[in-house]
Amino acid sequence: MTSIAAVVVTFNRKALLVECLRALLVQTLPLDRILVVDNASTDGTADLLHETGLLESPNVRYLRLDQNTGGAGGFHAGMEAAYNEGHDWIWLMDDDAEPASDALERMAPYFGREDISALAPMVTDAMWNDEYVEPHRGMRLDGEIAGVVRVLKPDETAGRDTLEITHCSFVGPLFHRRVVDQVGLPFAKFFIHYDDYEYVQRARRAGPVLLVMAAKIAHKEARNTDRLQTRKFLTYKVDRPKYDSLWLAYYGYRNVVWLTKEGKSPLNNFRLITRHARRLAEVIAYDDQKWRRIRFWNAALSDGWTGRFKNDKPKQLLRR
Repeated sequence: MTSIAAVVVTFNRKALLVECLRALLVQTLPLDRILVVDNASTDGTADLLHETGLLESPNVRYLRLDQNTGGAGGFHAGMEAAYNEGHDWIWLMDDDAEPASDALERMAPYFGREDISALAPMVTDAMWNDEYVEPHRGMRLDGEIAGVVRVLKPDETAGRDTLEITHCSFVGPLFHRRVVDQVGLPFAKFFIHYDDYEYVQRARRAGPVLLVMAAKIAHKEARNTDRLQTRKFLTYKVDRPKYDSLWLAYYGYRNVVWLTKEGKSPLNNFRLITRHARRLAEVIAYDDQKWRRIRFWNAALSDGWTGRFKNDKPKQLLRR
């Protein structure tokens, strides 16, 4: 009999977490385990889970980490725990995801496919708008800098039951345990950003990733415009990250640089350097605290190229 565990990674979003867990508990195909990985939340997450009675369900397991390891560390820990419990399929999602009640059941007909490594539901927005997949489902663009993907177009999914994809975010993918057997766990050192991209590329060594159109999962993440400011150069106006929120961008840039280097493509390395030069030119044209920002981006580039994964570094850089 097929055993399925859901892994939900959370950090300081207790209200969204409760909605996610309630959606998992009413799946028409019941889960054998719901594993909550709490990245050392400080908002009373554990208290709310007790108050709502969600931890009283016998198949819910709460795992609190000693420190915030980011989404990458959380998925690494959760997937490892689910694998060690012996589950056949491991369903990954953040706390801001809410699967439709029949999402798991819609993917169940493909459980017997031994040629695939993972199944993925369609991602919708919070209003269940089917056209929303960006940037969660798509195709890796070979011959480009690592992390560059083409988002699926509506005509590619219309009228189809399934579609093989080469990129899938950690919003609801279901991995078979043989993926862990063959390629290991998600790369915890990434902290956040591109850990899903990197892992899916490894998972594909164990077989294709299949998008199941009838299975739906809503993603409630909203764009945080408070982190942006409008800047002007001559007649051009653009939204630029505020200096105090710049630290969040460090991880994605560092991780993409590392992935590009690991790809061992001289052409892509050249593209990376030219994009870095353009990034610095934009800092000079638009931003405040130009020298600090240039030093920040150069450090991210250097750390990615040399494989230095010190995840408390970006905030330290901005304070110097």
